[in-house]
Amino acid sequence: MKLIRVFCAALALLAIAAMPTPSPGSADMLQRMQSLYPHLNSLEATVHVDITLHTFPYLSPSLDGTYYHKEPSKDKIAFHTVPVIAKQFDKVYPHVESPSRWESVYHVTNEGDDGTQTTFKLVPRIRGRIDHITAKVDDKNATVDSMVWQYNDGGYARLNQSFTVVDGNFVPKTQNGHVEVPNYTADLTSSFSNYKLNPSIPDSVFKQ
Repeated sequence: MKLIRVFCAALALLAIAAMPTPSPGSADMLQRMQSLYPHLNSLEATVHVDITLHTFPYLSPSLDGTYYHKEPSKDKIAFHTVPVIAKQFDKVYPHVESPSRWESVYHVTNEGDDGTQTTFKLVPRIRGRIDHITAKVDDKNATVDSMVWQYNDGGYARLNQSFTVVDGNFVPKTQNGHVEVPNYTADLTSSFSNYKLNPSIPDSVFKQ
């Protein structure tokens, strides 16, 4: 998912269903993550975002909008604001893939378990701007607590998130991020509420 492009987003893309957990750091962590959401095909939520751009145009907007996700990989945030500000916001969020797609998009390596979190290194199968991603996964709930994107140009982006439970599913509650790339630096916080699970979302929503 994109989270939120739910960095966000959503995002949201990283919402995780609750399930019984084996011992922390067990070898089946990736399988647990990939087999989540057996009954969750789409979701919709209200999103509020506060952004601080530390480079031109030095905006600090507060934005409200609606986040949409549809399996397997469609994500969209529709902001209730003027297009120029929404366009600037789009730059802040790197693309977030759902764990169910990790092995098809990345070379995935388990880097170990510190007793509470399992660390994965994700290297894109198709070389591009991203050198690699470091993802830390909560051993108890199998939620992706943080991701750090390392870019080939020396920049990086960081996302930390917390979760809430809606109808037995872990979904993002808050996200905090920092983006630092050549000529562009920003901080952001996002919050999600009013979740609707499995709403009917036409594909046209993601083309707007």
